[in-house]
Amino acid sequence: MTDLIKPFWWRCLLLVLATLYLLPEAIFNAQLVSLVGLGTPSAEDLEHLEIYGRAVSGVGVALLLADFLPKAMVAKVGRGIISFIALLCLVWPVVFFGQKYAIEKTLIEPSTAEQRQFATYSAALRDALAINSIKVNDLDYNPEQLHSSENLTFLALFGGLLYSDAALSDNLEQDKRKIIAAFVQKKAYQDFDKHYKNYSQLYDELVVKYKAYADGSKKYNSTLASIGEREQGYWQQVEQEINSGWNKYQQAQKAHIAKASARAQKYGPKIYDYHHSIAKCRERYDKSSEKDRRNRCYEREAADYRSTILKAGIGYIEPDYWLIEEDVSVAENAAGTILMGVLTGGVYTALQAASLATGGDGGFKDKRYKYTDDPDHYQLRFLQHPNFHKMFVSETGYPFTIENLMAFRAHETTQKKLRAHFASKGLELDSNWNVDQRQAFANAVATKVTSEANAQWQSEMRKRGMSLEPNLSWVAFQLHPQIQAKIADRMGDLYVKNIRADWNKKNFKDKVLDPNIAKRTDKYLAMLNSSEGKFADGGEYAEYGKQALRSVIIPPISMSLSLFLICLTFSKLPLKLWQLIKPKQEKQPTTAVSVLQKLIMPALILIVPVMFVHNTFTEDDQSPVNYFLDKVDESSNPVFSYAIRWTLHAQPLLHPLGLKFEEKLHIYENFSPMSHALAKVDILRHGDASLSAEQQQRRQYLVEQKTKLTITTNPANATIRIMNIGPKYRPGMTLKTGAYDIQVSAPGYKTYRRWHQVDAGEQTLTIDLSN
Repeated sequence: MTDLIKPFWWRCLLLVLATLYLLPEAIFNAQLVSLVGLGTPSAEDLEHLEIYGRAVSGVGVALLLADFLPKAMVAKVGRGIISFIALLCLVWPVVFFGQKYAIEKTLIEPSTAEQRQFATYSAALRDALAINSIKVNDLDYNPEQLHSSENLTFLALFGGLLYSDAALSDNLEQDKRKIIAAFVQKKAYQDFDKHYKNYSQLYDELVVKYKAYADGSKKYNSTLASIGEREQGYWQQVEQEINSGWNKYQQAQKAHIAKASARAQKYGPKIYDYHHSIAKCRERYDKSSEKDRRNRCYEREAADYRSTILKAGIGYIEPDYWLIEEDVSVAENAAGTILMGVLTGGVYTALQAASLATGGDGGFKDKRYKYTDDPDHYQLRFLQHPNFHKMFVSETGYPFTIENLMAFRAHETTQKKLRAHFASKGLELDSNWNVDQRQAFANAVATKVTSEANAQWQSEMRKRGMSLEPNLSWVAFQLHPQIQAKIADRMGDLYVKNIRADWNKKNFKDKVLDPNIAKRTDKYLAMLNSSEGKFADGGEYAEYGKQALRSVIIPPISMSLSLFLICLTFSKLPLKLWQLIKPKQEKQPTTAVSVLQKLIMPALILIVPVMFVHNTFTEDDQSPVNYFLDKVDESSNPVFSYAIRWTLHAQPLLHPLGLKFEEKLHIYENFSPMSHALAKVDILRHGDASLSAEQQQRRQYLVEQKTKLTITTNPANATIRIMNIGPKYRPGMTLKTGAYDIQVSAPGYKTYRRWHQVDAGEQTLTIDLSN
């Protein structure tokens, strides 16, 4: 069936959808030309471009096939919409996955090591030509108009043209180093201002870091300088503790005397009564026949005394302790002897003599004892009792008998209390330190303050993920290994050993850029000059070679296909519009005429650009471009050669239009989140298919090329995310080697987000957040 007999609404819908489809397809076409035409794109940019193009082309193919849906499937609106959605769901995955599968399985994976190595060289030459670091004889290439549509189209296809000439590598072998060196140098010098701007930003960042570091050093030095002042402050505490302790001691003495006085008032009369009662017992039962009654009287009074004195709280005290002791003089003893001798008629004197002869005292006494009811006597005896003294020691730690401040100051208990007090303040004194050792005290204070300064310094360094010593000069700060490591992470490939952030432009060129040019040249040449085996599956440069092959083969294919779809769709729009508005014809055209009508425009699209559109690069039959196109004929087939020639002529017409669409609509830019999502699906689509023995070996190699990534950062509560993958980050997680969009955030810090290239093996990234 033809569109002429399909419902009007269906033809209107296809016209609108086809018109809308042209917008994203034209944008893809323009982005492809611009991106590849300026040199080999990064893996991330190429992936985004590729997925976007495949997604759009899937829609384009579905729209083309929608023209061929039978009338019965679109007779009604509901049925037609369902039919179109079903067609889209069927066609879009086939086109989206099929394009990659076809290219990977037919061109990339089966490629030989030689093809990959040569593709790498072709990509390098294309990039060199893109920045005008090499000249191709007779090639009318105007580098001043690098961003012109014609130039970008030519450069986007140039890698594929170079790749078509198998003899090119041999012809340029002797000039290989010169070509690569010129390319690397021109690229580096071309980006000099950008590199130096980034380098200048590094200087600004380091200045901020050093200012914070210098402020920390100043604070550290200030803390150390305060040791003398801190020692004076601590020593004032020594004096305050001693004076305060002496005051407390005196208060404790007064309280102790008050306790003794209270006991004297309470127990003194009872003690007096005891001694008085004992005397009464002696008087009442003084006869020898009343001895037993006297003893029982003594026992009763002794029991009452014991019960009473224990209540005083200092244990049992012998009753004699309370007696008043008096000395008896010789004269008093002699007068007593004479008096008793007279009164007894000499009997007492004879008895004295007998007592002395037998070893007795002869009645002569040195001491005399008596008791009293004076409270002051009992207060003094309480204070003098050892148990009462022990009670004071247990309460205060000091004896009751310290008489002055000097004795209190020198007492060992005072030294212990001082040591304990300062230990609670973090000031450790030797176990045998005493208050007379002022220098030892000063040394302990110096040790404490120094330890505090070091701890504070180390804490600040840990917050910044560093362990620098204080007081480094600006130069020494920059050259410190930890700062150099941060600079290296910041500068990437441009880093050179012992780089400084304060070099001027000349120093930057001489010490950074030029050494990097030499290093990159050597690295590039080492890869190009390496044996083909390193580009074979499992080799060191296998994946790099495949990527280079993609960058030289895919752009011509994608550009030609995209351009053809655009032109084909665009060519059908006038016919579709005319079929909507033209009057109905009674006679329908024959099938042959109808087919002819549909084929005329595609044929014109394929012929007119090559025949009538002027192109600088193909107008001369002897030009290098025509030479390369002939090589394409020889290496592949005339159809592919014509497709490239047609693209060279047709593409410059469409490129500016696609750029304008993107400038206004930002479709390509806003597709980025969808691109990441489709990339995950893309990986899953091909990751679990059954593998042959050769594919198993290749997959094993890819596993070996994985990395274990750990990210360290200064805030302990930082959130780490890898934005271009699905799984959550965890330390030591296994990833494929490649570029990753890493974001680190934490409360109170600026969020960090940057792409990092992660190589094979165990890798650790240190990312410090700034406040």
